[in-house]
This record gives sequence, structure tokens and C-alpha cells, in this order.
Amino acid sequence: MTRPGRPAPTPAAPATAVRGARAVPGVPGGVVVGLALALAFTATACSATGAPTPGRNTPATGTGTGAPGPLITPAQALQRMDTLLQETTAGIQPPLRTWDAWPNWREKYSTGLDEHSLGYATTSRERHVMTKVAAGRYEALLDAVRTAWRAKGYLVQDGPGTPTLRAVSATAPDGSTVGIGINPDTTVIDISATSGPIAVPQAGQPPFGTPTPDPTMSNGNPDVVPDHDDPYWSH
Repeated sequence: MTRPGRPAPTPAAPATAVRGARAVPGVPGGVVVGLALALAFTATACSATGAPTPGRNTPATGTGTGAPGPLITPAQALQRMDTLLQETTAGIQPPLRTWDAWPNWREKYSTGLDEHSLGYATTSRERHVMTKVAAGRYEALLDAVRTAWRAKGYLVQDGPGTPTLRAVSATAPDGSTVGIGINPDTTVIDISATSGPIAVPQAGQPPFGTPTPDPTMSNGNPDVVPDHDDPYWSH
């Protein structure tokens, strides 16, 4: 389920680069950033369509062209990302407690000496799992996610398993992507969806409206560390 009050990674194409990076200060081990990078890596093996890892909103600095497909509206991108997130968690039983972060966007740039805006942006959104999942349940969780994605016809790719990260991602036929990352050291589990391309938003005109603050812990850090005990998942 999604926490009340909250609105419900294709790789960079060879000729593009993504500016900006999301930082979440105070979260142990750079949890969110690490998972985002891992999901981007595993998504790269799935498809050659462009979309970013979750990142800071970056205002337009150029015009350029070169979108990988027809532009869609921010509303369409948001609907697609929310669908991907819902498809990922809907089949997980018992249900997990989650909350959704405010969506992000990133402008795409060419590479090389003549770096310039390609005239489009990609979008991303994260769903944070607040149910504590025991290490012995990780594979059951990932299997449930893989099953849901394959039932939709998505191309599923497992990431390189390490002692500090488990990651799986999938690419949909329309090029949008979704991934899940588990950090055993911190117990943090994030699900990330990407979509686009959208037109580069103008400065002062956020494509998804005025952001609302994400939940925080008592110390002010982002509330991404699972704290809800579930009779099945947590033991």
C-alpha cells in the first residue's frame, strides 16, 4: 500500500549524457544514490532507449534535437511511471508498505566537445519500501517482481549481485524501465521507474507542479529506512 497523502531506468543512449545527480544527505552509505546507480547499470543491459536514473531537476540550458521517440506530456510520463510502480508491487503478497517520492526530470545532453542540449528530458520516480524484509525473503520478493514483469512482456535483467546490493530491472516495449534495488547492509529497498521523453521544461515551470516535501525521520533525514514489521516479510 502507499502511505496516505502521497501522490500515487532505461540507459542513456550512446550519444547522450545526463547532468545532475540526486544526493540524499544523512542516509547511511549513500543508500538511495547507490541503488539508483545500480538500477541504471542493470537497465543498461536491457535496452538501448534513453532514460535516466533518478536525478535532480535540471532547468533547460539549450534547445537541440534528438529525442529517441515522439515527445509525450509530463502527465503521460507520470501516468506511465505510476503504472510501472503499481505493476511492480501489486502482485507482492502480503502487500508491502510504501511511499512514492515526487517525480524528477533530467535534460539530456550530447557528448563530446560540442556538448549541447538535445532538446528533451527524461523522467523518473522512486517508490520506497517501508516494510522490513528479512534477508531470507529477498529472493522471494525479487521472484514476485520478476513474475509480474514477465507477465507484462517486459525484458528482465538481473544486476551483478554483490554483498551490498541486489538489483533487478526490466524494460517495457515502449522503452520505459523499472528496477528494484535491495541494500542488505542498510535494509533499504527502492523501486525506480523511468519514462519520457518530454519537452525540456522552462525555468520556473516544473513539469509536475510544485513539489511537496518527502517524509523525513525525526533527525531530518529522508524516511527511506524500513520500519514496519510484517509477520511474513520481516521474519
